[in-house]
Amino acid sequence: MKTFEINNHIWNIYEVDEKLILEEYQKRQPNAYSCMGLTFYKEHKIWIAEDMCEDEKVRTLKHELTHCYIWENGFYNVDFNNEELVCDFVASIYDFIKNVLDKENK
Repeated sequence: MKTFEINNHIWNIYEVDEKLILEEYQKRQPNAYSCMGLTFYKEHKIWIAEDMCEDEKVRTLKHELTHCYIWENGFYNVDFNNEELVCDFVASIYDFIKNVLDKENK
């Protein structure tokens, strides 16, 4: 288990079986056929599928951390139309933005 803090809340990250993640996600989205990560807002925990390569785990964690950030900063009432798409987008551009900023700061 790993932990991090955001807005004075301690969050825990767990690596768990992908089947367990999908079963839990199907409670929210009954037609889901795949899920590699899941954020539990009120419990302050994130599940990441344990049977992925490290790159997939990092990409999935970025996605779930975006859900966490949205929740912790009160954006959960904003109509993003598709929060999953927003999280995928943010997770995909993070490295690009970080690399540009790191180069600028040298």
